Amino acid sequence: MKGKNYIDALEHVFKTHYQALCYAANNIVNDQNAAEDIVQDVFVKLIKKQNAIEITSSLKGYLFKSVFNTALNYSERNKRMLVVEDDILELAAGATCEVDEYLEQVELEDRIARAMNALPPKCRSIFILNRYDDLKYKEIAQHLGISIKTVENQMGKALKKMRLYLRPHILKVASVNSERIP
Repeated sequence: MKGKNYIDALEHVFKTHYQALCYAANNIVNDQNAAEDIVQDVFVKLIKKQNAIEITSSLKGYLFKSVFNTALNYSERNKRMLVVEDDILELAAGATCEVDEYLEQVELEDRIARAMNALPPKCRSIFILNRYDDLKYKEIAQHLGISIKTVENQMGKALKKMRLYLRPHILKVASVNSERIP
């Protein structure tokens, strides 16, 4: 039975079994819209391949088996897509964290540079020699021709001013870190 009679018969079978086939597909995919699409796809394939398909058992049995297999294939593809989506989301979250960390680092470096520029010149020089050039107080004193006590006093002033200037950033980082601790 091919041609117009075949399509008329399929239309009758479609109307008769559509709800049950959708129900069967939905039991597998847990998505009513996808289940309806699956059933419609099975019928479209039957129409397109009417000359190539040979049904040796009952048409109803063939339809349920086709819907079952198509639903399983859909479900398997969907699972793979979810795994890929999860991987992409995980990478994106990691990238977002890296970007956030980078931006925080840039902000901190900018804040430190502004804090250092706010120091008096001699105080700034002593701070840089100690913190960036890793010189000991005695070495700084010898290098600049000043007493160790002056170096200690200037470092104390520099550290106090740096803490005050960086306090908002330190508090922000501390609150973020306390939120991350389980």
